[in-house]
Amino acid sequence: MEDDVSGDQELQIVGLANTYEAFGMVMNYLSGTLPFSHFELGQFAAIVRDQLVHGHNLAAITEANELAGYVGWIHTSRANAELWSNDMGPLRAVTDGSHDAAALTVVAATDQRATLRLIRGARTLHQGVRVFFQRGYAGSVRAPRKASVLNFG
Repeated sequence: MEDDVSGDQELQIVGLANTYEAFGMVMNYLSGTLPFSHFELGQFAAIVRDQLVHGHNLAAITEANELAGYVGWIHTSRANAELWSNDMGPLRAVTDGSHDAAALTVVAATDQRATLRLIRGARTLHQGVRVFFQRGYAGSVRAPRKASVLNFG
């Protein structure tokens, strides 16, 4: 784990390092969290591994050193993210540092305090960049929606 960006002693928001332990913690956590518990392992594990490798994640950690939430993203182009948000194409990563957008691809929280703090933490790390996301509602009949926000620095 890396530095706490939350300032809360009961629930820390941290970036996870690229370790087997972090990968195992995230996969174990997400495997018990809807909708991720229904995903196929191979492709989803590759997504989480890539987020850890590139430092594109934040986690909510309890005092008992357990995950209470996780958010992961990819860097992308605004044009690609807009197509994705309109269901007109797949989301593609930009890995050469020329990204002008980020897309939150994994967001899960089992502690209500964690959700907003994880999202705010991800937005803080992307000041001046439009952040795209899809909001789903686990266990709900509400249809998922995609949206974006511009983070002013």
